[in-house]
Amino acid sequence: MSTQNSNSSADIAKRQQWMSILANASYQELSRRWQQLGLDPECEVIRQPEIGLAKLQGRVGGSGERFNFADTTITRAAVRLNNGTLGYGYLRGRAKQHALLSALIDALMQQAEYAHSLQEALIQPLAELQQQAKQQQATRAAESKVDFFTVVRGED
Repeated sequence: MSTQNSNSSADIAKRQQWMSILANASYQELSRRWQQLGLDPECEVIRQPEIGLAKLQGRVGGSGERFNFADTTITRAAVRLNNGTLGYGYLRGRAKQHALLSALIDALMQQAEYAHSLQEALIQPLAELQQQAKQQQATRAAESKVDFFTVVRGED
C-alpha cells in the first residue's frame, strides 16, 4: 500500500466525520454559525436538493444476518466550486436548504484555505453540541434505569 492511499484513507475518514456532523446538526444552529463566517463562495449547484428514500438495515442480535426493517427519508444535494471541487450533502429527513448548505461546506472543507477556519468556527462547535446532547440523553436514560434482582426462596 502506498503512502498516498493511506493518506487518502485518513482524508476519507476526516471527511466522513465532518459530513456526519453537518448532517446531524440542527439547521438553525448550522445556518447561524455559517452566517457569522460571512462567506459567500461562488458555486454551481449540480444536483438540486432532492428528497428520496433509503433502506435501513438491522442485524439479529446486533451481529447476525442483515435484514431490511424500514425506510427513511433522506435529502441530498451536490455543488461544484469554481475550482472544480465537489461537495455533497446527505441527511435524514426533508431539509433541502440544510442539504445544500452541507454540500457547500463539504466542498469548502476540502480547500486548504477554508478548512482550518471552518473546522474551528463551525465543525468543532457543532460536534461539541452534539456530544453534549448525547451525554444529556445518556444521563436521562441512566436516571430511569431499574435494577432487577431475584429472591431465592431456599426451596427447589
